[in-house]
This record gives sequence, C-alpha cells and structure tokens, in this order.
Amino acid sequence: MREIRFIHCADLHIDSPFKGLSEIHPELKDLLYQSTFKSFNNIIDLAIKEVVDCVLISGDIYDGADKSLQAQIRFRNGLQRLSNADIPSFVIFGNHDPLDSWSAILDWPDNVKIFSDELEQVPLEKNGEVIAQIYGISFRTRDVRDNLSLKFDREDHSVPAIGLLHANIGENTGHEPYAPASKEDLISKGIDYWALGHVHNYMIINESNPAIIYSGNSQARNPRETGTKGCCLVTLDPSGNCEVEFIATDVVRYKSDSLDVSVCSSIDDAMNLIKDKCEKIAGEMDGRHSMIRLSLTGRTDLHSELQKGDNLNDLMRWVREHFEDRDPWIWLEKLQLNTAGTYDLEALRKGNDFIADIISLYDDLENQHNDYWNEIQEVMDPLFKMWQGQKYLEELSKDQLLELAYEARNTTLDRLVR
Repeated sequence: MREIRFIHCADLHIDSPFKGLSEIHPELKDLLYQSTFKSFNNIIDLAIKEVVDCVLISGDIYDGADKSLQAQIRFRNGLQRLSNADIPSFVIFGNHDPLDSWSAILDWPDNVKIFSDELEQVPLEKNGEVIAQIYGISFRTRDVRDNLSLKFDREDHSVPAIGLLHANIGENTGHEPYAPASKEDLISKGIDYWALGHVHNYMIINESNPAIIYSGNSQARNPRETGTKGCCLVTLDPSGNCEVEFIATDVVRYKSDSLDVSVCSSIDDAMNLIKDKCEKIAGEMDGRHSMIRLSLTGRTDLHSELQKGDNLNDLMRWVREHFEDRDPWIWLEKLQLNTAGTYDLEALRKGNDFIADIISLYDDLENQHNDYWNEIQEVMDPLFKMWQGQKYLEELSKDQLLELAYEARNTTLDRLVR
C-alpha cells in the first residue's frame, strides 16, 4: 500500500447572492458574485497541479435549494476538468443543497461519484489497484436532525477509509445542529480521515488516527466570515497517520478591526488615519480583494462632529472614492462609531446646573465608605445571588465597580454636554 494525497473541500456555496450590497460599486459587486466560482476553480487548479489521487467535496456545493442552472453547469464543468486529468471526485450534498431540491438533468463526467441519502462505500482505484475506500452520505432534505455518523460501518480494513460527512460535530460550532454527532461517535467508527462540511472555519477536531477535519468554506460571503478561506491538501499513509496543509483559495477576504482616533483633531486627520489603516489591512491579505469593517474608538474632540447628520457616512464614502481605482480592491464595507467626547471636568464641576450635579454624584463614589456603595450593592445583589446565570459571574471588586462608574459618567456626559 502507498500513501494517498487528496483535496478535501466543503461549503463552496456557489452562486451565493451576497445580500445587502445595494451601495457597493457595480464592478466590485460582480467580483463578489463571481468569487465563489473562482474559488472553486482555484481548488480545481490546485488538484491538477498537485496531481492528487482524488477530490472530496463535503456538502453545500450550492448556496440554496433554488440553485441556478448556471451554477450547476459551472460546477459540472469543474468536475469535468478533474475527470479530464484522471482525478476522481466524490461529492455529498448538505443542508443548503439537499437531494430533494431542484437539479437540472445533467450528465455528470466520468470519475464523479454523487452519494445518495443512504450510506455508500466506493473504492478509490489507481492503476487497477484499490488504494482506499470512500464512505459518504448526502442530505435527503434540509432539516436532517439524525446522527448520520451512526450509519457509517467500515467493512474493509485492508486499505485506508475516508468518510464524507456534512454535520455539526460537538455543541459549540456556532452553526445549526444538522446531523449532530460527537467527536467520540466519529472516533468509534474506525474511519481514518473524516472529511467534514457545514462549519465555515478550518477546524481540526482530531489531528490523526482518526483525523477529523472541517475544511471550512472556500470563500467568505459576509463580514462575519473573516480570515483566510480555502481547502485542505491531505497526505494519508496506510497506517492512518496524516498531514494536512491548509491552502487559501479565496478571492475576497473580510476583516473587522478597531481604530483609535483620539489623536485626530480634524476630519481630515480621521480620514487619513482610516485610509492608512485600510492600506495596512490590505497589505496583510496576500493580494486578495479586501472588505473591511472598522470601529472608530477613543476620546476625541471630533466625537460630536462625527455624530452630526450624515457625517460618518460621508467620511466612509470619501474613503471608498480614494480606493476606487485600486487593484486589488479595498472596500470600506462599514464604519461604526464607538468614540466618546472629551470634556473639561473642572469647568463642568463649577457650573450651577444639572451636569455639575451629575459629576458631583460620581465624584462622591471615590469615597468608598459612603452610602452610595451600599445602594449599588443592593441593586446588584439579585444579579449575583438570584439570577440563574450567576454561576458564570465573578463578583466585582470596588475598584472594578469604580471603573464602570467612570465609564457610566463619561457615557452620561456624552449624552448631556453640548
């Protein structure tokens, strides 16, 4: 027996509509739409370049049950390229594209195996020799809540076994619990490599013997899916040991970050700082197009000016225009305002008004032996002693409470001053 090299990918979400892009530049909008197709083609290119033994696709090839004819043809054409290179492909369908959703009548290429909703075992052959057994099962309908891993039953122990499964493994993946299973369920089945789909982050559940791997999605589709997206290039030896190399295939990459603008004294200062931050982020994107979401933070004299009217959106549009002709694209997808104002507390304390009274109340908290602390304790006691989630909370010290009080004071002043 020899080692096996293959690509494991999942959650291609071909033809994803990229909703909520009404304000986006038309050219970038088209680039985003094409990105899922291009990332899939990047996987095909990689497979042909690396001369792998097979390609495994673990569900959610399409974004929805109403998959377009264009999406199906372009997926079929990618598999045709693999077939032309004598690389077999093994495909299961998941909750986004179950078997009962619409599919055009297409002739699949040679060397393509589409798994049904019953567990199937298919040999992987090279030069007339069986080098592995591939097990897989597809979703019949979208809402599969059964533990599909329990259907797996390894029969042949003479060659490595690989399982394709679209499922939620564990309880903290942040995804819908379709086909839920535990790590222990998978380990008990004797499969050497579990090629998982459904979770959109590259995730190693178990490194080897067996390897249990989520490849993540091949292309991010919204600002919540930050970081590098791609597929796994896997080398599996006859004893079940494996090496996994994660390889980027994405075309557009998302990043969320914060930016302290407390040093800015003018809108121009803020705009230049934002542009520099975007350039820095884009420089870390490995030549990909960048979709950036920034949160502006810090105490600044600009706080009230940024809050006025449409100033924040205007600032975002100016930054977008600055990068409009750049290639790769930099697109400031969203600008959030989390700044606070700056105040002359001494001058405010001397006032004969409500604001001066508010500051005086907070100043009194610095004397940690006054009655205010007893009142605060009475208010917070139910949270720490009676609420059902209190076991997850640590009781706050007076110093921590004082810090929160200062934050509350500053938030109050943000609302009252000017």
